[in-house]
Amino acid sequence: MKRYLAIFIILTQVLSGACAKVDNGGTKEEEENTGVVSNDPFSLTVATCNVLKPSGRREEMSMDTPIVAKSLARSIIDTKADIIGFNELDENYIGSGQYSLKSACATIKDFTWKLEWPNDIHELTTVVTYSYANGFAFNSSKLQLDDSGYVWLSKEEDQWYVKPSSAYKKAGSPERTCIWAKMTHKATRKVFWLFVTHLPTDSQGGAENMAKVVNAFAAQKAGKDPAILTGDMNSSPSSAAYYNLTRFWKDGNKNSWGTLSGSSAKYYYTTSVFSDDRPDRRIDHIMTRGCTAKDYRRIIVHYNVDGKSWCPSDHLPVVCTVEFENK
Repeated sequence: MKRYLAIFIILTQVLSGACAKVDNGGTKEEEENTGVVSNDPFSLTVATCNVLKPSGRREEMSMDTPIVAKSLARSIIDTKADIIGFNELDENYIGSGQYSLKSACATIKDFTWKLEWPNDIHELTTVVTYSYANGFAFNSSKLQLDDSGYVWLSKEEDQWYVKPSSAYKKAGSPERTCIWAKMTHKATRKVFWLFVTHLPTDSQGGAENMAKVVNAFAAQKAGKDPAILTGDMNSSPSSAAYYNLTRFWKDGNKNSWGTLSGSSAKYYYTTSVFSDDRPDRRIDHIMTRGCTAKDYRRIIVHYNVDGKSWCPSDHLPVVCTVEFENK
């Protein structure tokens, strides 16, 4: 009898321990296998930056002038962003180019630079170079890049194209692309998507239609996952392209408390710049879907030439905090 009682006690202890393990939510090893470290909400700092092609610069903004190159790098560094979308990249800005952004911003630690997305198609033979190209960079200590790619946007049709030959024949000019990236937030294992684009100007035409194509492409790629769109849209809040974009996306500026300050009057750059007194000038956008933008702000870095204050690009970097609910 004592023997059976001892066995019963041992079995009770074993089962009790097993139940306790379940009640505690699993072992550390089990938690690591699921990939879920935290269920808490999290946030990322996101920026968009049109760096202005070297060939499109006036003398006072020449990248051959050391203070200009340093100021451009400083404006990027000062975003303190986890993700940055770039516009107007050419071969000078990428890789080991003459004005390599990666080299100029070497003080940004743990950053991965994905700038090699050529857009300008010269022939049917898929010869593609960099002109008004897009790219992105991200904090690899926080984020994991799962997949990425890009497509050309159609100027007139509800289409996008993966092959340069198809884009050359069907997309129309100017050749504008949309870069996409599927990313995972390492601490929470939350998946989200990044889209970076640069729409045409009014004189070039096509922005209104390309905005709809961006929406359709993002909807197909991201599905119900959270998504962020950054870029120089060449589209103010009163434009048809902006209207089309905001039928799918939330404008980050309109969904955050007004933190803009200062006037553009004392700086020498174009109407691409927006400020408190000229919100109609806002054409560089950060938009969200399934997440929320907060603390929308600009970065102003300037230098002096002949007593005048200049910025290193005709667009100011725009930054915001994007908050995610980790459901």
